[in-house]
Amino acid sequence: MGSLHTGRRAENQDMPGPFRGGSRPRYARLKRMLPSLVAGLVVSGVLLASTWVVERQLTTAVLQADLDDLAQIRTRIESQLNQASNVSDGVGAMIEVNHGLDVDSLRSVADRMLERTPVIRSIAIAPDNVIQISIPLEGNEAAIGVDLAAHPIQGTSLRRAMQTGEPVLGGPYELVQGGYAVIHRVPVFFDTDGDGAEEYWGVVSTPIDVMRLFESAGVSDRLNEGSLAVRGMDGLGADGAVFLGQPELFAEGDVLTTPVIALDGRWQLAMQPSQPPAMVTWLTRAAELLAVLVGLLVIWLAVRWQAQQRSLVDSERLLRDVTSNVSDVVFRTDRRGQLVYVSPAYERMVGRSEQGVIGASWLNLFPEEERRRIREAAERMRGRGHAGTGQSRLERVVLTTRLVRNDGTEVPAEVRVEPVATAAQGQSGLVGTLTDLSDRQAFEQLEGLATAVFEGAGDAIVILDRFRHVLAVNPAFERLVGQSSKELVGARLTTPEVLDHSRRRLEACVRGLRQRGRWTEELACRLPDGRERVLGWSVDLIRDDRRRVSRYVAVISDVTVRHRRMQAMHHRALHDPLTDTLNRSGLEERFEQARLHAIREGTGIALAFVDLNGFKPINDTLGHHVGDEVLREVSRRLSGVGRREDIVARLGGDEFVVAFYGVRNDADMVRLGDALLEALREPMVLGGTAQLIHVQASIGFARFPDDADTLDGLMRRADAAMYRAKEKRDDTVVFHRDLVAASDSTDHE
Repeated sequence: MGSLHTGRRAENQDMPGPFRGGSRPRYARLKRMLPSLVAGLVVSGVLLASTWVVERQLTTAVLQADLDDLAQIRTRIESQLNQASNVSDGVGAMIEVNHGLDVDSLRSVADRMLERTPVIRSIAIAPDNVIQISIPLEGNEAAIGVDLAAHPIQGTSLRRAMQTGEPVLGGPYELVQGGYAVIHRVPVFFDTDGDGAEEYWGVVSTPIDVMRLFESAGVSDRLNEGSLAVRGMDGLGADGAVFLGQPELFAEGDVLTTPVIALDGRWQLAMQPSQPPAMVTWLTRAAELLAVLVGLLVIWLAVRWQAQQRSLVDSERLLRDVTSNVSDVVFRTDRRGQLVYVSPAYERMVGRSEQGVIGASWLNLFPEEERRRIREAAERMRGRGHAGTGQSRLERVVLTTRLVRNDGTEVPAEVRVEPVATAAQGQSGLVGTLTDLSDRQAFEQLEGLATAVFEGAGDAIVILDRFRHVLAVNPAFERLVGQSSKELVGARLTTPEVLDHSRRRLEACVRGLRQRGRWTEELACRLPDGRERVLGWSVDLIRDDRRRVSRYVAVISDVTVRHRRMQAMHHRALHDPLTDTLNRSGLEERFEQARLHAIREGTGIALAFVDLNGFKPINDTLGHHVGDEVLREVSRRLSGVGRREDIVARLGGDEFVVAFYGVRNDADMVRLGDALLEALREPMVLGGTAQLIHVQASIGFARFPDDADTLDGLMRRADAAMYRAKEKRDDTVVFHRDLVAASDSTDHE
């Protein structure tokens, strides 16, 4: 039994019992004040919440008004821009329909369009990218003769329009004729030479006065005040530079933004939100202060009321509170051994009320067959008196026994009992505890079972501490590494696998354990006896109750047979059984890897379609077994051309595909084709036949990515080139665009 200890002397000397002279802990006073604090906080919280709700509603209303205003600004700007785009599109359409300039009609229509679209400064028409007509001419004379393609600033947007064939938005720019405008450019294409194909004629440009545009949108005051800014130079939206307003406005956290569809590009508007009126802010702060003061007043009144209601708690009540909340049963007897107190834990342990044993002998807590042994042990507590003192020394008895629950089941328990003595009366009774041993015994049984599993497991198991020192290994691990546990325990594993020292694997293991608490991988290792095996590793990280790393548990399984079987299955799935070169599936897998590598490195891949000529007579006259030998020899010779990383595959029959890395041009492909033919030209001497066998082939080449960007597309192009080689009796043909029709017709057959 422990005793209660307090850190300072009590000021109240009237506290009865063994706690006289102590002091209540500080937290008790805070606990008593807690209801008062909660009441005050609740009142303040309700008042503050109400204030904040009103403030939030006002702020939301102001924000919604700003959002509506920003949406209207965006609508007005987009409306003006759309009108401007209709002008440039309409002028471009007139030129395309008339197949050139009809100046009089164009001026008449343009004048009417400009009257309806005041934001447009002029309409500039530039055949061959040189401005020849400006409507109106007055004030824009400096623009006549300007070569837009050679312009150092505006040339970029013009080239983009020519390349895409679509209208583009450029600027804003400083115009040569003066002013600041964004320019909408519409490229004009039509059949200029009567060959049925459209050619680039020139461009129609409409400079849109930026300041006039935003004045018509009604935002001039906001721009002058610095509360509005616009970015999106050259129609790049949020990625473009700021061309109106303060750039710092976009970096503010609470700024309101909206995109603007600026013709064929995008702008982004940023507007500083409006602030609530100063009077509203002042009233809100005053309401918050009042709420805090009201809460403090409630706390003060509640503490005063609680102070009037407090009373002293006697030591017996405190003792009962303490003993009622411990899991062990606490009991106390009088001098005759009769129970005067049993804690409520007794009912939780055996299912019977503790009130039913009060007044009975404390031995009645135990089954009848256990009482004699416990009584004899208790009688031995009082030893013989010390010589010359006449006093007895007190002893504690600790026994393992059992209790019987109300349902008849038994509970293993430990009883601790010792006498209580006073200076005046001597021994005045016994005090003891009963501890339920069920969990402890279950844990011991589980520990024994875990030990049996650990020792008898067929997989190797090693347990490490947080510093990766070996704590224990099972017999299977000893057999695996050929070392005894005495040699291994205490050693530090610097790699996840004791059989293969790899820093990269260690880093992968540590990273997996930190992220997921587990790391699994199959590793090829060489055992101490020289055998090469594949081991499946599973490492788990165990943390203590403070979430700190406590243990590592590694389980190692020998998965060599399964791993080799899977490798063989994968090899058979991707390789031709006759020649052991790649089949169609293997070709697709390897080519996808080569394609990604070529894209990363910016290189090409040449694909050769090889078809043997006159192979059928070999099968018919010499037999299929000779034909098979010929195909195997052809595969070997094709594999000898080029580099090890190049791809050789047999599609079936006498058709082969060879893919070469890093091919730059047609000359390289012709050279590779000659090398392939040279390799096949050497006569074959095969077992089973006395005559020399000559093999010829037709080869068609196609190149990635110039001819096609997929394997199927390259094979179709190379196949078309191969058939052209057969028709012309050429040995090698490189795919050209005149073979597109042939390859497409092959696709449809």
